[in-house]
Amino acid sequence: MKKIVGWMLLASSMLFAFSGEEVFKTKCASCHTPYYIPQSKLNINYQHNNKDLNLSAPTLTELSFRLKDQVGDRTTDAEGQKFEIEEWLTAFLKDPSSNKKSILKKETRKVFGDMPPVEVDEDEVEALADFMYDYAEKMMVKHGVKRYSYEDALKKAKAEGKIVLIEGYIPFCRGCIWMDRNVMVEPEVKVALNKDFVLVKMNLLVEKLPLGMKRLGTPSFYFIDAKNEKVIDMLEGTGTVEEFLSLLESIKKRV
Repeated sequence: MKKIVGWMLLASSMLFAFSGEEVFKTKCASCHTPYYIPQSKLNINYQHNNKDLNLSAPTLTELSFRLKDQVGDRTTDAEGQKFEIEEWLTAFLKDPSSNKKSILKKETRKVFGDMPPVEVDEDEVEALADFMYDYAEKMMVKHGVKRYSYEDALKKAKAEGKIVLIEGYIPFCRGCIWMDRNVMVEPEVKVALNKDFVLVKMNLLVEKLPLGMKRLGTPSFYFIDAKNEKVIDMLEGTGTVEEFLSLLESIKKRV
C-alpha cells in the first residue's frame, strides 16, 4: 500500500509540475511579445516613442537583463540572486504601479505606463524567476557568434587561418552584459567575427587565461595568433559597434 501511495504522490507532483516558460506564456506573453528584439532596434524605437515597433510591453529579453542587473546582489551566487528575484516578483506582480519596485528605466516606463496586477502563486513565481533569470543569456548565445572552448578554437583557427578572440567576463560585470547586448549580436559584428576570428567566452573568475596572459578588467578582449600561438594584443573596456569593428580591423592588419 505504501508503494502505491508513493507512486500516486509522484504522479500527482508530475501532473501539476510546470515550467517557468509555461507560466510566462500563460500569464505574461499576451503583452510581452516578441520575446527578443535586438537592443539597437529597441533603442531607436524608444527614441521614437514606440512608433516603430508598437510594442505592448518590454520584451522578455529586456526584462531578463534588467532583473539580473537591478534586483538583489549581483555578486552573489545565482541561486541567491534568484531567491531575491522571487521576492521582488511576488511584490511587483501584486502591485506593479509602485515605481519604487520597477526595474525599468524611466524612459521605458514612460512609453508603456503601468501594467495591471498578475495573480501568481508561490510555485509559479519560483518557476518564473528561474526562467526569466536565464533567458537573456540564452538569447545572447542564440543570436550571437558561436563560441568555442579554447582548445577547439585554437584547432579551428589554425585550420582556417583565423585569429582566436577570447572575450573575458565575470557574471556580474555590467560592461560585459552591455557588450553582449549591444555589440556582439549586431549583424555586421557577427559577419566580421565569423570571417576572421574564432570566439571564446571565458569566465575570468573560474578560468585561467592561456599563454601566461594576465587578467585585465572586464570586459576584456585577448587576441591570439593561432598559427604561432602568440598574443597579438590585450584590451579592456566597452565600445560602440563602429569602435569594435575598427578594433577587429586593426588586429587583422597586425597578424
